[in-house]
Amino acid sequence: MNIQMQFCGLVILILLLYFYKRQDTVGLFTEILFKRALYTSIACLVLDIASVILIMRMEQFPLLLVQIECKMYLVSLVGTGYVALVYACSDAFRLAKANQIVKMMGIAVALVALVIFVLPIHIFREENIVYTYGPACAATYIGAVSLILTTLFYVTGNKNGMNPRRSRAIRIWMVIWLVSAVIQFFNSQLLLVGFASAIGIVILFFELENPEGNIDRKSGFFNARAFNDFMRYRYNGDESNCGMLISLENAGMNEIQIEQMDDVMLEVSGFIKRIPEAKKFKTDDKEYVLVFNNIEKLDRAYAMIDDRFQKEWLEEKDNMAPILLHPHYVLVPSGKVAKNAEEMLGLVKYFRVHGMDNPEIRTLVVDENSVAKKRAREEMVTVLTDAIKEDRVEVFFQPIYSTHEQKFVSAEALVRIRKEDGGIIPPGLFIPVAEETGLIGKLGELVFEKTCAFIKNSKPEQYGVEYIEVNLSVVQCEDRSLAKMYIDIMDRYQINPACINLEITESASILMKKTLLDNMKALIDYGVSFSLDDFGNGQSNLNYIVDMPVRIVKFDRDMTQAYFENEKAKYVLHAATDMIQGLELKVVAEGVETAEQLKELERLGIDYIQGYYFSKPVEAGKFIEFLKVKNTLAS
Repeated sequence: MNIQMQFCGLVILILLLYFYKRQDTVGLFTEILFKRALYTSIACLVLDIASVILIMRMEQFPLLLVQIECKMYLVSLVGTGYVALVYACSDAFRLAKANQIVKMMGIAVALVALVIFVLPIHIFREENIVYTYGPACAATYIGAVSLILTTLFYVTGNKNGMNPRRSRAIRIWMVIWLVSAVIQFFNSQLLLVGFASAIGIVILFFELENPEGNIDRKSGFFNARAFNDFMRYRYNGDESNCGMLISLENAGMNEIQIEQMDDVMLEVSGFIKRIPEAKKFKTDDKEYVLVFNNIEKLDRAYAMIDDRFQKEWLEEKDNMAPILLHPHYVLVPSGKVAKNAEEMLGLVKYFRVHGMDNPEIRTLVVDENSVAKKRAREEMVTVLTDAIKEDRVEVFFQPIYSTHEQKFVSAEALVRIRKEDGGIIPPGLFIPVAEETGLIGKLGELVFEKTCAFIKNSKPEQYGVEYIEVNLSVVQCEDRSLAKMYIDIMDRYQINPACINLEITESASILMKKTLLDNMKALIDYGVSFSLDDFGNGQSNLNYIVDMPVRIVKFDRDMTQAYFENEKAKYVLHAATDMIQGLELKVVAEGVETAEQLKELERLGIDYIQGYYFSKPVEAGKFIEFLKVKNTLAS
């Protein structure tokens, strides 16, 4: 009997099934489809072998039984082609379209199977050579080859949207199967189709579906690739889906000696392995993800894990000092917070990074409120990017009043973003996002350039303005090329550098002091002056005033308002004013809102006043009109 190849293929698939079943699987949809393909191929080979055996012993069985069994084998060939198509569609298309194709082709396969059973089949037997032929076999070839070609068409046409390895493996499988079908069609004695199907399954196993590829070797947990695939294939936004991330990245492990690290991680992994009712993943060297199917299990696991991390590790090991770890947790109580798997993966990554930015916050809960804030931030990033690209960044000016000259001698340039409908986005909405994303650097550069253009075109000095104050962000202060870039801009617009006063904050002077001082020196040498902005808001230190080559110190609004509400604050501001002016520096008080506040600060001897009492920040044209009226009256 010429069934050696079929037996060989069957043995290979049974061994493959044995090793596959020994391993834990993540539970992905592709894993389910691969098992179906594996079982279908085994069934196809068994039916192939059985048909050969029955043909060889036709005298012992009714002819109708032999024909039915042979047709069952033919139907199984078409069924294997259909399973391959389903496997390919699961990755080539989105779920809705994949289901549509699968249903449509399923109906076609059912009709082909019916045709195979209806059409006649003929049997050839001569010594040890047996095969079938006739209309039923022709229908099988047409159906199977059509499925192979359809699979190749879908995989090739959608290869950019598929996993490249999956696309390559399926194409190799289909080509091998197609070649074997063509060979067997022209030489019926060579029963290659069943064996070719087995070879295709082996290729899929080693290229894609080997469970070992989803396992982290050190811990035995599923790895990061398995987690990403699990989320993409199994996530459905169900409220019952929930999970937690445990990160040991900044948990105190940096102080652990190298020889202790493996022992600690081994002990931690062993503990987490004992957490019941969880799908466990090790997504990084020091990071675990646990997935549960209801919130009660998550709550129990979180309490158990947090309690264990209150205690020391390695406490029972010889010659090793006990270690206390302080992990960061990201809890996702409900799968409904994300629209899809990709967003959920992004949420976990985002909150993991932001959680570790603040060592005081050990547990972050990803709920609807936090997700809404993240989405709003992402929308604002888009708004910022588009505004910069479309030149919708504008500069408003808030007048600054000189108590000595009794007129407006300067202004602060403040950034605003014009919406597409003409409205204005308040800076409190976009400045924090710009600082967090690094867009503040480009934004600051645009404000400075537009301010220089305003000075050149509007000539505010003819209306009594001596200089314009422009804020420098902390990010800009860290830029070593800041001075050169700003000098180039001032040269381009041919403005007097004395018309520019740059405002730095205390935080900027702390973080990158040397770089900042180098930039300040170059700009001061060029003719620019500096202010220390928001004095009193943050880690106020009088040494900053001594160390920084500034000409002006600005009290922030909160400090100014506190002067009128708190006796201690009044004493502090009075003393600070005397000290600053004793250093021959000027003082600006921000946030003045009433005539009474103005008179009191004038009596105190404050040099400059800024606030809504005089004017809110206004557009360039309105600012010039303001100066024409107010400074003319003052003179």
